[in-house]
Amino acid sequence: MIIIRGNNPRKIDKIWDLVKKKHTGNKIAIVGYPGEIPHNFIRAKQMPAYETMTKHNTLDDLTHFLSETKDRFEAIILYIDCESHLIESIKAITETYKEQFILTVYDKKVYEQVVDGE
Repeated sequence: MIIIRGNNPRKIDKIWDLVKKKHTGNKIAIVGYPGEIPHNFIRAKQMPAYETMTKHNTLDDLTHFLSETKDRFEAIILYIDCESHLIESIKAITETYKEQFILTVYDKKVYEQVVDGE
């Protein structure tokens, strides 16, 4: 899992750089909360976007999404800016899947993006 930490809303650019390096872009999905995925960016890259996550039920929503889309994508971007305490739980949920995961984490101390696990 690649983790992108920061509080800069432009971190989607860093995500796209990672996707271009490792994937064709054809089988990449982006998952997030309703209204928080930058759709102008997604339309330009022609990636399917799923706004199926809810902040009060993130882990259950992620488990449900992954079970419904198993083996459809080569990578999944979790554009949720989760809090740091959720990272280990998300890693545990995703570890049995073959897809590459990119997770955004909100970190108020870091403005520029920091990439872990690249």
